[in-house]
Parts: sequence; C-alpha cells; structure tokens
Amino acid sequence: MIYTITTQFNRFCIYCILCIGCWSCNKSDDAILFKMEYDTFISLPGGLNTVETYSFLLRDLPTNYMTLLQTYALSDAAIVSINPGSIRLTDELNQLDFSRVEKISLLASDVMFRNELEIAYLEIVPFTSSNTLQLFPTLVNAKALMTQEKFNLKLKVKLRSFLTSSSNIRLRLNLNANP
Repeated sequence: MIYTITTQFNRFCIYCILCIGCWSCNKSDDAILFKMEYDTFISLPGGLNTVETYSFLLRDLPTNYMTLLQTYALSDAAIVSINPGSIRLTDELNQLDFSRVEKISLLASDVMFRNELEIAYLEIVPFTSSNTLQLFPTLVNAKALMTQEKFNLKLKVKLRSFLTSSSNIRLRLNLNANP
C-alpha cells in the first residue's frame, strides 16, 4: 500500500516538473519582425581552376531597410539585430554540379568594402551535391551594415575540379530582423 502511494506521488511530481518545464519554454525570443529577401544571379565563367579561391562581387544592392520599417510601422529602436536566415544557391539550368565546389562562403560589406561580415558558409561541400546548395548561416549581427542604404556581397568559391563551361547560379538570401 505504501509502495503504490509513493509511486503515485513520484509520478505526480514528475508530471508537475514536466508541465512547469513546458510552460517556461516560449518562442517570443525567436520572433522575427520582418525578413529582408534578396534574389540575384551570379555568373561563373568557364576555365576556373582548383588552385585559387575566386571572388564574385555583387555591388550596391539596396537594403530597403527604411521602406521595411515604414511598411511594418516599426522604429529603428525596435530592431535589435539583423541575422542571416536561409541562404541557398541554385543552378536552375543544370549547368553546374555543386560537387565540383570544395568550399564556399558569402560575405557582406558596406559599399566601400569595409567591415566585411561572413554571413554564410559551407566548409566542405558534399560530393553528393547536385544543383542546389544550402549554406549555413552565421550568428553575426549585421544591423550596422543593413541599416545603410546599400551594401555589397562577395561570394568566395574554392573549387575541387575545373569548370569547363560557364554557368549562372541563383543566390537567394534571407536576413531576419529580430526584436
């Protein structure tokens, strides 16, 4: 009799601890006020070798920060950080197999190429990659950069095999504005 009461009491205590633990978890810290989305093409010329790391520049991209603040009726003080979200490279014409790429990183900077921030990377591209590549976002806060009118992107690519023909890859970048 005492054993069953103690067992029931222990179960009740465990149930209460689990309930309290679940109630204390909330997702309000992960709220996103708005997303800054960019979609552009990058041309990779044929004849690139495996010795060098190649940089492809996208200059003077508009941030649209002030427009997004007005659209969502927010003030600059409401935005604490702007962090990278999802970053995807796609070869939509099947000209390039991403298994030829060894390492890849995406850096953002101001229009004068100062204060470069790495916003995404993939250190070892899998050999099984096809025509889509998902990059890992970094934890960098890019608010100081993205509150300006324009910014630059630099895609750095290190190849593991030669590129014999040119290809156009699509870059889709999302940045999340967090409270």
